[in-house]
Amino acid sequence: MKDWLFLPDPVDVVPGETVLLHVVNGGLEIHEAVIGSLAVQDGWEAAEAAAANPPPGPTPLVSVPPELAGIRIVVASGQRVDVVWTVPADPTIAGALVLGCHIPDHWAKGMRAAIRIVPR
Repeated sequence: MKDWLFLPDPVDVVPGETVLLHVVNGGLEIHEAVIGSLAVQDGWEAAEAAAANPPPGPTPLVSVPPELAGIRIVVASGQRVDVVWTVPADPTIAGALVLGCHIPDHWAKGMRAAIRIVPR
């Protein structure tokens, strides 16, 4: 049984539309929602893995190069973050997008959702 849930799955979008995303974390640990291509997802997966289990001290900065940034929404336990996002107008770009969480082990456990292009 999954202890997480992306709703809806898939996420339906119209190329070029502007949407308001309400990202709610009802879990007990921090989560993120990364929107981007598989290359973007791979970039965040590697960045989060490199920062996992740091030694005592300041929390390490997690970042990726700008070309791999995508949209990243970090939400603490019990919190909600709202983000306005414009879906890429090119359907081939929008159709290659995926939604995922890269907090260590989350992506591997299937914490992801498809993004599906729908007509206006």
